[in-house]
Amino acid sequence: MTAKARRPMTFDVDRSPPTPVEATAKKSVELSSTTERQQIGARIPVQTYRRLKARAALDGVKVQDLVEQAIDRLLSTKN
Repeated sequence: MTAKARRPMTFDVDRSPPTPVEATAKKSVELSSTTERQQIGARIPVQTYRRLKARAALDGVKVQDLVEQAIDRLLSTKN
């Protein structure tokens, strides 16, 4: 008896509803296209950057988006 070849499971990402993270990312992309940008540079530990990059990947956003969100939170808090 020969084994039947299995087909990989597929799904259509474009038809699924956006997750909360994707909705937030979409808003930030819309804002970024209309907002003037200033590039900054910062030296952070390699391990911290790896954790940040992994978190961004898990959340489905860019590292830049996470950095912008963190800066916005920092600037919006009152001391």
